[in-house]
Order: sequence, then C-alpha cells, then structure tokens
Amino acid sequence: MPKPERIQPLQLYQLLPRTNCRLCGCNTCFAFAFALISREKKPADCPGLLDQAFADSLHQLNRIFGKAEIIDGTGFAIEREKCNGCGDCIVVCARAITTVTLGSGMLYHRDAVPPVLQVIDGVVQVVNWSSCKRMMSPPDYCRVCVEKCPFGALDLVR
Repeated sequence: MPKPERIQPLQLYQLLPRTNCRLCGCNTCFAFAFALISREKKPADCPGLLDQAFADSLHQLNRIFGKAEIIDGTGFAIEREKCNGCGDCIVVCARAITTVTLGSGMLYHRDAVPPVLQVIDGVVQVVNWSSCKRMMSPPDYCRVCVEKCPFGALDLVR
C-alpha cells in the first residue's frame, strides 16, 4: 500500500458543506478542516456531513482519517490496522533522537537515549515519549518516524 500524501486544509474544505453553520463548534468550515487535521474533531462532528447529499464526502473523510489512536500527552497518532510492524520508524527515530541541530546550524550528539518507539505484538508503540526530540527544550519538530512509515500508519498532530 503506498503512503498517502499529506492532506491539506483546503483539500478538506472542498469536501465540507461550506455553510459555516457553527454547529460543529468551529466558527467556519475552514476552521473545522484545521480541527480535523489536528484530530480535535472527527468528520462525524459536522452535522452537515451527516446529510445524505454529503455521504461521499463523509466516506472520503473517514477513509482519510481512519481509526488513528492518539497516544495521550504525545500528539502521536497510530492507525493500528495499517501498521505491519516493519520497524522502519524505529530505525530512523533511533538515529534522529541522538542527533540535534542547534539554531546556529551546529550539530551535536546526545548520549544514549532510550528508544521512543518499539514494536510490541506486531504494532509500533510509544514506549518512552520523553526521549522524543519534540519533548526537548526548545522542541525540535522532528517527523522522521511519520515520513519513513511506508504504510501511512503514523502521524503527529497537535
């Protein structure tokens, strides 16, 4: 299965009713599109999408967002049905967490850092989120695990 392209808010907006009804809790449908991307909202949170006229859009949105589980306190989303436990994300993460680029462009290496991810029962799991570069001060918005996943099983959200 090829890795899906990263969905953009405008692409999502085109699938929405675009009525700005505010029944979903967002001020506009475009704001709802951003809330979908950050996983603050689900497609079914839009009452307009539940109308039969938008059944195809709702189906597409459900396919795009799947059944990803967001790990509490991390912003890391795993879609377990897509993960086959290949471990590619673990390999690139292990390399990335020990190398840090400073604002000046200088590289430095952190000493041995416990792994962030591990394959358990055939599916990647977060085992030590505090090792992730996103938890450093200041945070490094690393995405190597997501970018390396060939199945699109991982995502990082707000």
